[in-house]
Amino acid sequence: MVQQQLSKLSRCSRKDCSIASIKSNFPQKLLHRSSFFSSMPATDSSNQSPKFPIPHYNGKSQPIPKTNIIISSSMQPHHQQKDRQHEIANALRPSYASQSPLLLQNIHANCDAIHFWKSLQYWRVAVGEDVPVEVDVGKSYNSGNRVTMRFGEYLEYLSLCMIDQEGTDNEQQNNTEEEVAYLAQNELFPQVLNDVPIPAFCDSGEYGIGDGKLYHTMLWMGPRNTVSSLHFDPLDNLLMQMVGWKRVLLFPPDSQSDSAAERNNDEGKSRHGSNEATWWHYAGAKGNQYNTSAVDIEHPDHDQFPNFKNSAPTPYECILGPGDGLYIPKKWWHHVRSLEMSVSANVWWR
Repeated sequence: MVQQQLSKLSRCSRKDCSIASIKSNFPQKLLHRSSFFSSMPATDSSNQSPKFPIPHYNGKSQPIPKTNIIISSSMQPHHQQKDRQHEIANALRPSYASQSPLLLQNIHANCDAIHFWKSLQYWRVAVGEDVPVEVDVGKSYNSGNRVTMRFGEYLEYLSLCMIDQEGTDNEQQNNTEEEVAYLAQNELFPQVLNDVPIPAFCDSGEYGIGDGKLYHTMLWMGPRNTVSSLHFDPLDNLLMQMVGWKRVLLFPPDSQSDSAAERNNDEGKSRHGSNEATWWHYAGAKGNQYNTSAVDIEHPDHDQFPNFKNSAPTPYECILGPGDGLYIPKKWWHHVRSLEMSVSANVWWR
């Protein structure tokens, strides 16, 4: 299906309008569903979503600790913004110190991205249709073919997905075997970077949440059922959900993850050793990178990967909704699936 949709792509027509006019007319334009993602409440608590209740992975997941705090609007006085940034840092500091995950509910509920990133036309005008993007085509990120296309073509693909997915029942919506095209791990376009208020602690050491060295701000955009398979990152991560809903599973790190990272060679692959067969996550096996599990945790093959069934720790689980942020400490294993059309950003910092 995804190949058929991509083959239909044609050059999108440019609209004679500016970013400012789109923002000023946004409430009226929401009525035109063909140009927008489905409208979703921006301030609903993700853990309380009646639309996507926590499914409890394998019947035994545990909730992620949470707090509710909102970044101040950029229109507020500077001293109030500064106070709120310290408040955010204070809320996260215990979790950072213990290297444990934290769900920051509604932290971005007031930002521009919540309101404007639903609009496909906003993306066309703000970024431009001819900008090249990298898109993964397959059942999960990093498991299929990564291709380059024009951003306007990808937006047209999303429009086709919206039409195809309207009116589908729950069983069809939960089809985890379909191939999709996922605009994954692209640097966030500079034209829309200011739409997302990055917490100040990511870029300043004065808040005591690491050294304040921001490495990357990435964009993740795609239809329902995009997947990031189980993996860990070497840096602390803040995942910021702007449009749609995602299910996130987190598994704590272990000494085996550390040794895998230390043994990572220049090609980014694990040097296979005799101990790898005992790891519950089978990192680096089957040609995967040293930080990526070989196990499809949604459909695990227990005959091929018996230690996943016998030794995997109980995961943390949450439903991440619009406006939510999720702190994922470095080396924590995580698996992410979009439950509907979704746009997210994330930052890695040290």
